[in-house]
Amino acid sequence: MYALINARIYDYQNYLENGFIVFDKLIHSTGSMVDYVNKGYEEIDCSGKLIIPGFVSGHTHLYSTFARGMNIDFNPKNFLEILEQLWWKLDHFLDKELIYTSSLMGALEQLSFGTTTLIDHHASAYIEGSLDLIKKALIDDLNLRAVMAFEISDRFNVEKAISENLNYINNNHNHSTSGLMGLHASLSLSAESLEKIEKALNNQGIHIHVAESIMDEEDCEKKYGMRVLERLEKYHLLNDKALLVHCTHINELEMDIIKKYHATIAVNVTSNLNNAVGISQIKKFLDKGIRVISGNDGLIPSQAIEYLNIFYLGHLKQKSPIGFSLDDLKKIILNTYEYTNKLLGTNLGKIEKGSEADLLAVNFNPYTPVNKDNIFGHLFYGVYPGFKPEMIFANGKLLMKDYQFINDYSKLYAAARLEAQRLWDIIKKEGNEIEFKY
Repeated sequence: MYALINARIYDYQNYLENGFIVFDKLIHSTGSMVDYVNKGYEEIDCSGKLIIPGFVSGHTHLYSTFARGMNIDFNPKNFLEILEQLWWKLDHFLDKELIYTSSLMGALEQLSFGTTTLIDHHASAYIEGSLDLIKKALIDDLNLRAVMAFEISDRFNVEKAISENLNYINNNHNHSTSGLMGLHASLSLSAESLEKIEKALNNQGIHIHVAESIMDEEDCEKKYGMRVLERLEKYHLLNDKALLVHCTHINELEMDIIKKYHATIAVNVTSNLNNAVGISQIKKFLDKGIRVISGNDGLIPSQAIEYLNIFYLGHLKQKSPIGFSLDDLKKIILNTYEYTNKLLGTNLGKIEKGSEADLLAVNFNPYTPVNKDNIFGHLFYGVYPGFKPEMIFANGKLLMKDYQFINDYSKLYAAARLEAQRLWDIIKKEGNEIEFKY
């Protein structure tokens, strides 16, 4: 049993100036140091440190990990060409070893920046058993939490992809992991495929890209005479578990549909900037009462950077330096924990008795006064830039101390470099021969 003592403690709702946390897998007690009694705990002095909950990435792509540094022909003119020239080439050649290793290394890097729970959206031509490979990497080997989904699309065997999702959903539902029914996007799913998904869904939640690019909406209107959310509604795919990613180009009607079904939007603003597809109407989503959460789309490992970009891009989108507030951002952070708790049956994001002990310790030596009213401003402006936790606990287990992982992963990094090179060589040799069907 650990005891973090002499710490500042903040969980986005409550702030304690000089307190303690006693925990193993769950938090057993927390309070002011004046009330602390050591009952044989392993104490860690957290003087000069701030304790916050571990981050959740509300949408990520661990399969994309080995894209970093890859040099292939890449000259896209639009979003669909980004998929065809990069991501659909990469996921096409992933095999069992590549799926496991890229998931392990991608999750390990996100962990180093404080993310202890990931909602992953996987794609690969290797379908059967792929989600269990990711589970082994994240849950068994790294002690993290994860919600899994396989991207169904007409590029792959739809029946096998549906089965892979259902097998994971039906066999994994605990405080560490659960599953969603993964779909790629409207533009890569035929009417026949959506009919099959509708029959198989059985009130599970879907995890799908929605109108990331305007091309998704244009494709839907041209082929089916409706918007993307109207199409998802037509096939009865929306409910309060549904995770709708990006929603960059949805209109007012679609927002009302999302609100009607109490579905959730996952924004990924840094990725949207990178792909030049636009900025979601995040403030409008929030004002409508839609639950908005934050992911990283597999692009960058730091959830803190995503929070910074959400806030500043909110100002740009609203054309006002006060048009998107810190309270709006805090709402998104709390929503991300809330949605994840709904899927896992946990109490993540709170530092209180009975909550999961997924905790981060960061150095915190403010040069202006701190109190319960301004602590989030201190965290946002003073800690999130350059965010790196000094200590990380997940499931009550110490994973990082003094900025170093407790376990030695040096051999994994060496092995990963070899696996990445193997993937790159295959793509360069065979990537231009793929015929995409969607």
